Formats: sequence, structure tokens, C-alpha cells
Amino acid sequence: MQSMRKSLLRLSSAIALSVVALLPNCVSAQAPAAVRADKVAWWKHAVIYEIYPRSFQDTNGDGVGDLRGITARLDYLKSLGVDAIWVTPFFRSPNADFGYDVSDYTAVDPQYGTMADWDTLVAEARKRGIRVMVDLVVNHSSAEHPWFKESRSSRTNPKADWYMWRDGTPDTPPTNWQSIFGGPAWTWDTTRKQWYYHIFLPQQPDLNWSNPGLRKAMFDVVRFWLDHGAAGFRLDATPYLFEDPNWPQDPDPKGGDPVWLKPYNSQLPGTNQVLREMRRIVDAYPGDPVLLGESSTRNIQQLRAVYGKNKDEIHLPMNFLVGNIDKLDAATFKRRYDEAATQLDGLTPVEFFSNHDQSRQYSEFGDGRHDALIGKMTAALTLLNPGTALLYYGEEIGMGDMDKATLAKVPLGPNRPRTDERDRARTPMQWSAAPHAGFTTGTPWLPVNARYTVANAEAEARDPASLLNWYRRLIALRKTDPAFRDGAYVPLDSGSGAVFAFARENRDGSGALVMANTGAAAATARPTGWTGKAPTFGTATCASGATGAGMTLAPYDTCIIRYRR
Repeated sequence: MQSMRKSLLRLSSAIALSVVALLPNCVSAQAPAAVRADKVAWWKHAVIYEIYPRSFQDTNGDGVGDLRGITARLDYLKSLGVDAIWVTPFFRSPNADFGYDVSDYTAVDPQYGTMADWDTLVAEARKRGIRVMVDLVVNHSSAEHPWFKESRSSRTNPKADWYMWRDGTPDTPPTNWQSIFGGPAWTWDTTRKQWYYHIFLPQQPDLNWSNPGLRKAMFDVVRFWLDHGAAGFRLDATPYLFEDPNWPQDPDPKGGDPVWLKPYNSQLPGTNQVLREMRRIVDAYPGDPVLLGESSTRNIQQLRAVYGKNKDEIHLPMNFLVGNIDKLDAATFKRRYDEAATQLDGLTPVEFFSNHDQSRQYSEFGDGRHDALIGKMTAALTLLNPGTALLYYGEEIGMGDMDKATLAKVPLGPNRPRTDERDRARTPMQWSAAPHAGFTTGTPWLPVNARYTVANAEAEARDPASLLNWYRRLIALRKTDPAFRDGAYVPLDSGSGAVFAFARENRDGSGALVMANTGAAAATARPTGWTGKAPTFGTATCASGATGAGMTLAPYDTCIIRYRR
């Protein structure tokens, strides 16, 4: 641990020098806007960093990351500039789905540490101005949870109605609904002689939020973690809390809407009331704790509805309309970012490209040749648009997916109970070129990505042109530059089919034009769509290192151009 602390101090010092050197001329040395005296909630402009704890930092040599590992890396996170961390489930769990199958909502799983380790993490993070958010699994529990064990024991026990049970015969499920993870969404229980519903794995039975006892128990879980210093919650699988009470058959179970957006299992009205009640609990606590929702929606109108009719449900619904984009396309970026900025009634958009369930953006968008520039582009789109930005651990150093051939060779066992293609994006954090990328002194639960010798935090901190320092630079802009913190979003037409352009503008007419060339050829932009006096442009600062006053972008380049009116 002592050597780790020394390494962290050296890394943090190098990063701090890099950030200072990289701040563009348009950024003053004033104190960050985050310390202003106004009452704007911290989360409205926050950068929230998602940590998959089993892959972030191992401190005891068992090959699995832990809470102490997160605490050990807080100085790195502070130097990156994030406002909060979202820690994916660390609750006690049999790990059929690595913590998303919870067997005790108020206990830390021993593989991750203890409640004392959690309390230390919160306290140490607070010293560094970082909040810690809990990933709360609200749709289902583990089949090993005491609640479910009692529920399945009989049809008359006190918790008999805490889960979704239906009558039927052992060979015929109540409906033909499918699970998101594949196969029927029903499992026959030989004790109750009924079927129970699970939109995910059979080991993840759905909770019955219509039951007052269950609802109270879950709200007590919310209070428990708030009392233990949580700054809020990322709510897992929020669209699926209720099902159509008529339990209709699906006329096209393999077609129509995807499984996670069926009209009978997604965004049903009862969900709104649950979220309003949870919001009232959270809002009653000091410090502006926040609800961040995994809110898959079909369109921007549905996304707007997730905030609540009276803006009293989820503070921050994740914008999967952007998050599910899987190719570089200027027109798609324009449509999705423009609608998020202009069709949410002034509510806070939540932008991201990757997380623990999705391919890493470095792999999703990379072409094998311009990956670094493409990585800088997706960083800019996430961090320079309005609202809250979500970053997945390792994106800032260009971590990519594990290749399919390597993943296929990873054996199953206690640390990896089932084949899961999502593991490709869950490889250990690449801290250095040391063995196992500095993640563990043991054998990591998943192999470290082969690029770790060049793509790691320690090496990139020393390189002013690295992806890591680009991220730090953009996050610094969000904190210190009024245009990128509070400026209005100005939708623009770039004049080029390959270039996505928008501006962030202050009330006095000054601002910054952002342009991203999504193509493999140089492109010249001629932005239009300004209201009022045409701007006078200054010098461009580009991800490629190019500078100048022109509007021609290199392949996959991203440029920021200051302007005034």
C-alpha cells in the first residue's frame, strides 16, 4: 500500500502540471465556477464517473477490485476533475449477475470489503470534493434474498406477495414474454407451484412494487444509504417496475419493439408514483442527493416524461438516445444532441456513450487508425454539450473492449459464473505498464487488455497530447469557462455532411463553436443558423494539435473556436 500511495502522489503531481499546461488561452485562472455562491444543484453540470469496483483496483491480491481500491485512487479521480463517482453494486450477492442480483441491500459483499470501508470511502471522497453514489437495483432482487426465500415458501406467508407470482401449469408459462437476457421471462417454482416473473435472469425475480410492505422495505434501503453518506443513486432498470396487469400475450415476441421496450413491461403508470415517492425521500436530505435513472426510451418525448409531469420524479434520466448511437454520423449526432438541448423543457440532459453494459466507445467508434482522435471526439461531445456527463472508468485513457477470441478463452468459475459478452468492457483498469497494469498483485478476474503497456494512466499523464490530458482539459473547461458551464446551446448547420457543429453561448454573445469531423477525409465547415449578428471568430484549438483561424478540419478532428459578437 505504501508503494501505491507514493505512485499515486507522483501520478497526481504529473497530471496537475499537465492540466495547467494544457488549459487554452480562453480559460482564465479564476476559481472554478463550481464554488460560486448561487444555489444551483451540484448535479446539473456534474461529471459523474462510473466505477465497476471489481475491475478498478484490488488491494488484497485476490484479483477482484474492492472499496479500499477506490479510496486508494481518489487522488487520481480528483486530478481528473470528476464531481461524483457512481459505484456499481457492491452489495452482498451470489453474483449470478455480478451484484445486480442482490441478496442483502444493506450489506457490503465481503469480496468488496466492509461497511467501514464504505464509510471511509465516503469520508475520504468528501475531503476531495467528490460525492459517492450507490447503484441501487430497484426492479429485482436475488433469488437468494431472504425476502424471496420467504415469498416462495408458501402462498400465505407475510411476503407471499412481494414478488410477481402467477398461476399456471408446469409446462405452460402464463405469457409468452421473453427475458432481456434470453429465454422465457417465467420460471416454475416447485414449492409454491406457481410461476414467478423475471425480466432478467431466473436468479433475479422481479419485485412487486404494488405491495406496500415491499415498497416500505425498499424505501428504507434508500434511507439507509443516504444515512451512510450516499450522494444519491443510479437506479437500475427503472422502466420495468410494473407490468400490464392484464398480462397479455405478445403477438410478436421476436419482433416489434425490443424486449426492453415492450408496451406491456416498460414505463407503465405505476412507475411514476414510485419514483415520486422516492424523489420526496431523497429531496428531504441535505446536500442535493440525486436520482440518476437507467431510463431506456423510444424517443425524446418518452425521455421527457421520465423527469415527471411536474419535474418531480428522476432528476437525471440517462439519455440512451445518444448512448445507443453506434457509428460516427454527423446527422445522427445533430439530431440527438439538438433534441436533448431543445426539447426537454430546460431540464438537465444526461449524456454518455459507454458503461458496464455497453461496448467501450474507443472500440465502438474506432477505426484502428484514428482511434485516439475519435476518442477525443467522443470525449468532446460528452463533455462540451449541456447537462450532466457520465464517464465510464478507463475511457479517459483509451481502454478498449477485450477481443472476442480472448474473452471466449476466459474460464468460468467463482469470479465469472457465466459467459457474458458484456465482460468485454469490464477489464481491469490500466494504471501502469507494471504486471497486470497495476490493478492487482494476484491473478485478475478478467485478463488485462493487451494495450495496457501503452494505454495506461501513468504513461498518459506524462504526455501533453494524450487522451487522458484531453479529458482533463475538457473537464477543466466545464468548471472554469462560463460558456461550457452555463452557456446556451446553439444548434447549427455545419455546411458539411461530415461535420457536426454546435455552439455554447454566453448572454453577452461571446461563446465557443465546437465542430467534430466524423469522416475519414478533411472537411470544410461553414456554420450557419446564428441568430442576430454574425460572430467574429478567434483561433481554433483542435484535438489533433492544429491551430489557426480556418474552418477546415482534419479527418476525425474536433475543434473549439472562440467567438464574440
